[in-house]
Amino acid sequence: MPDKADEDAIRAIEDDFNEAWGRHDPDAMVKSLTDDAEFITVNGAWEKSREGFRNLMIRLHGPTGPFRMSTREASELRIRFLAPDVAIVHTRFQIRGDIDEAERNSVGMRIVQKIDGRWRTVSVQNTDVRPGRRH
Repeated sequence: MPDKADEDAIRAIEDDFNEAWGRHDPDAMVKSLTDDAEFITVNGAWEKSREGFRNLMIRLHGPTGPFRMSTREASELRIRFLAPDVAIVHTRFQIRGDIDEAERNSVGMRIVQKIDGRWRTVSVQNTDVRPGRRH
């Protein structure tokens, strides 16, 4: 059964991603992703590979990208193990400094799998939380 070391390693994926976001480092942002990882952004972009997501982050964090001055911080993280080597991670996070929106609040779901002793991200979906919505 998973232990504290597994939980710590999974939490580190989110922490490392947020730190890489703040450095605007696409190579570090994709560090945990498997080659065939799928990533759906808050705006509905659906990347179907690690390289595709990396290229999207290069564009969004580049010299004219909307995230070029932004930071990302997780305020809540929950891990649910589906099997000893598979977990779902739900995260509430904030992006500040987006060129289009000063602050955005989002909820993310990350599916991670332990492969060859290392926790890897196989799928991610993020959703913006919009004020005034009833559902």
